[in-house]
Amino acid sequence: MALLEKYSILLRWWLFFAVASLGTVALFLSGMVHKVNAVDVTKISFLIYAVFAVFTIRVGIQTYHLCKEEKLTHQHVALYYKKSDIGWFVSDMLLTLGMIGTVAGFIYMLSSSFGDMDPQNVVSMQGVLAKMSSGMSTALYTTAAGLVCSLLLKLQLFNFTHHLDYLSTDLKKDATA
Repeated sequence: MALLEKYSILLRWWLFFAVASLGTVALFLSGMVHKVNAVDVTKISFLIYAVFAVFTIRVGIQTYHLCKEEKLTHQHVALYYKKSDIGWFVSDMLLTLGMIGTVAGFIYMLSSSFGDMDPQNVVSMQGVLAKMSSGMSTALYTTAAGLVCSLLLKLQLFNFTHHLDYLSTDLKKDATA
């Protein structure tokens, strides 16, 4: 197996990691991280991003170890498949956390908005709308964080398992030859 072919999966992961890191820096510099922090009352969007970051690094480590394997066997490939299953579960969990944040945002919006409402008072209605926007922002930011982070983690896992499929096919060809 050529050196470039052997490390192509690691190079693809590294490119993904670099682009994701630049995206994170861009979000921070644009003030988006501060804005999300200000309006997300649950802070679930930060939990989602933290889990995404941990599992991105985990996929990178697994990719590195896969590339360093000298003699791959079917048992090695099966072990890497099992490790990737945890990542697939976590990517679905990120979606679930986003939906939990959506529900929490709507609950916050509805529970905090209408308690002091006086429909005859314009100032009271403005206060209600301000409180509603905080809950709605929480709902939307956590949904977006869950969707985006889940998608990005799934892209990495697809790259990893697709490479495992390729290696598994090669092992089967070598066994029959």
